[in-house]
Amino acid sequence: IACGAAATHAAAQPSPRRDSVYPLDKTQTLVETAMLAAVSGLAYLVSTLLKLDGSLGYFLPLPVVLAALRGGIAAGWRTMTATGFLLVVLLGPFRSLSYVLIHGLLAASLATMWKAKANFWVVVVVGAAVRMAGQMAYLVLSSVTLNENLFAVMMSNVYAMLDQICAAVGAHGSPSTMAIMCVVFALLSVNALCYVFLLQVIYRFILQSMGYSLGPLPAIVRKYLFAGAVEPSTAEAKLA
Repeated sequence: IACGAAATHAAAQPSPRRDSVYPLDKTQTLVETAMLAAVSGLAYLVSTLLKLDGSLGYFLPLPVVLAALRGGIAAGWRTMTATGFLLVVLLGPFRSLSYVLIHGLLAASLATMWKAKANFWVVVVVGAAVRMAGQMAYLVLSSVTLNENLFAVMMSNVYAMLDQICAAVGAHGSPSTMAIMCVVFALLSVNALCYVFLLQVIYRFILQSMGYSLGPLPAIVRKYLFAGAVEPSTAEAKLA
């Protein structure tokens, strides 16, 4: 009788596993993360196979940014991580690491700062630093994989360029190693700053059309961007 009563009492108690319900918002975030990671992986696959990385490079961070704006900063980083694992299956570990270093880390960093409403110029500087770090890591990875010192190749190309410039202006002597390193750093910095700056401007229009706000553009950027034209907000205010 005692055993039967104990069994009846245990059966009457609700099971914590059975009664626990996964929140709907977390389920939605999980599904969106998986879908956006699949879109990001497919876009990188197409850009790699068709050699369109130069054209699609500005839109590869979009799925990660959307995941962060919709589901939070952690969702953006999870989307970038899931895309990396997906690309391991589709393109192999080298291409997966290339995506993470060149596009993934920058996309997740920009998404984090945009979600936190960081200053426009702070985003440009930090994003450029992340992109430069990713490019340097990619050069190291490529040098190890190809068994060739790509840094030396890059330095020799810059040396040849500076030597031609010196010959054109009539200067004598050869450029020093420090001058070559400074030129390489300057070229990488300009490339990264221009890339992140364009991302800042382009994504403000793209995400604004989707209903997300990244904050206003700086006054000097608006001045040259809308030179000779009426800003959209001003036009809407006049029509109203």
